[in-house]
Amino acid sequence: MNFFQFLFGTTPSATENTPDASTQVSHINQEMYKKSFELNERNKTLSLLRKIDEIILGSITNPKEIAQQVTSVLVTDIDFQIVGIFLYDKKKKMLTNLVFSEATQVTGQQSRRSYITEIPLANTANPVVQAILNRSLKISPTLDGLVVSPPSPEGIQETDVKSVLVYPVIVRNELIGAMVIGLKDVEEAISEYRKDLMSRLAQVIGIAMDNALLYNEVQDANRRLIRLDQLKDEFVSLASHELRTPMTAIKSYLWMALAGKGGDLNEKQKYYIDRSYLSVERLIRLVNDMLNVSRIDSGRVTLEPAAVTLEKLVADVITDVTPRAQELGIVVKINQPASPLPQVLADPDKMKEVLFNLIGNSLKFTPKDGAVTVSFKQNGDMIETTVADTGTGLAADAIPQLFQKFSMVAESYAADTPIQGTGLGLYICKSIVELHKGKIWVISEGPGKGSQFIFSLPVFHEGDLQKLQAASGGEAKEKVEIVHTGI
Repeated sequence: MNFFQFLFGTTPSATENTPDASTQVSHINQEMYKKSFELNERNKTLSLLRKIDEIILGSITNPKEIAQQVTSVLVTDIDFQIVGIFLYDKKKKMLTNLVFSEATQVTGQQSRRSYITEIPLANTANPVVQAILNRSLKISPTLDGLVVSPPSPEGIQETDVKSVLVYPVIVRNELIGAMVIGLKDVEEAISEYRKDLMSRLAQVIGIAMDNALLYNEVQDANRRLIRLDQLKDEFVSLASHELRTPMTAIKSYLWMALAGKGGDLNEKQKYYIDRSYLSVERLIRLVNDMLNVSRIDSGRVTLEPAAVTLEKLVADVITDVTPRAQELGIVVKINQPASPLPQVLADPDKMKEVLFNLIGNSLKFTPKDGAVTVSFKQNGDMIETTVADTGTGLAADAIPQLFQKFSMVAESYAADTPIQGTGLGLYICKSIVELHKGKIWVISEGPGKGSQFIFSLPVFHEGDLQKLQAASGGEAKEKVEIVHTGI
């Protein structure tokens, strides 16, 4: 058995004419050259694909930049004379040229061709349009339809491109654009392997372009949403400011009418004006709450932290709410801790608003002869404050929604419903507490068993205060306060 038989696994029969040795060696050399050439081409292809992968994975989100880098690699690392990429604009029915890259010619000069920048889809004679409409490869022997004018005589020879292949770029059955490749070989000399390679390149480039376009669409959508959110906040803030002035005036005139400043009223008139007065009060609270939420959500509320004694802060709030509690027949008291607690790091004005909201909330849901009690507990480096009531309590399924916007435990907004609210108070409390790096939660054993609203604040440390002051010292922020909503 000779080497040819060993390599190809054939054994000639006795009657078979055996080729002479030189023919066998020549055939083997041809096969080895062919295999070596294919292996070299495949290695070049793998190297090329690695470079394209690096470009695609290089956090490039600009389609034009991706096209520029990919086409530059293709004309540098492989014998493509020209590579161009078009992007399809569905709205305009237009193909836009992103880039055309050319290989450096033997003369050492670059082409002076002027490539077409846009191709209307209505131009069906153009090879790029034909490839897109048919969704298949289109091969042309010339650059007709791609160049505006022929190259300068001293630039590049007309014979450098002998075949032009146009591949439609399609991803998820959606047309992205087209890739144009100019070769120095005629169509008949292009192997199926090279055609398959170019087809795969078109697919890879299509995926990269599609990802970049999707990323840009998402970014544009996010920018629009952010702008809409800003406009919403501006509208709510402006509307709230504009509404507060006339509503305050209405409330004042209604109060004067009820106080008899305009003369005596009969019982029916008093009833009507009293209902109006209560409704205006609710509307003012709603506007104030919406203004506070707008300020919090837009990040315009800033803290002025200090060392705060919680027991004194709570005592001040209870003094303010006692008259209202007495009207309702509810006792509001404070359970003083057995030993003085450490001070907390907090903004006293904003934490007062949290306490007003929590105690006011308890007053709404506690019947006559009930009680609201405020107590304290140290838990590690946090001080917990509990506002407990003997009110209606909460069902387990109501607790998860309590601190969301417009969350309501009451079932009606009607004027004669005893329990009223805006559904924003607890959301504001949560936002303020979390600005202080604390937490807020609620405990209730069920309907009729009362509720406990608990929030925690960090113990005051001079170093923490200095860090906060240093962090905000370089920022010239407008001081925006929380609007007190009352009880």
